[in-house]
Amino acid sequence: MRDEKSILPISSMMKGDFGINGISLSMPAIVGKDGVECLVPIQLNEEEISKLQKSAKTLSDTLGQNKI
Repeated sequence: MRDEKSILPISSMMKGDFGINGISLSMPAIVGKDGVECLVPIQLNEEEISKLQKSAKTLSDTLGQNKI
């Protein structure tokens, strides 16, 4: 509302980031008065990427999508 450019965890469709595609996950994004302006780039180590991929696969399997 006040165009604060806040960083918030926003669910958005993953499009290949961290090897994840076609599932929505909460990732940090800059949010302004017009909505999401951009995703905040984050650095993850191999263990964190693996755990994120496992989480995305669990969500995908639960939803019956099997897209990962």
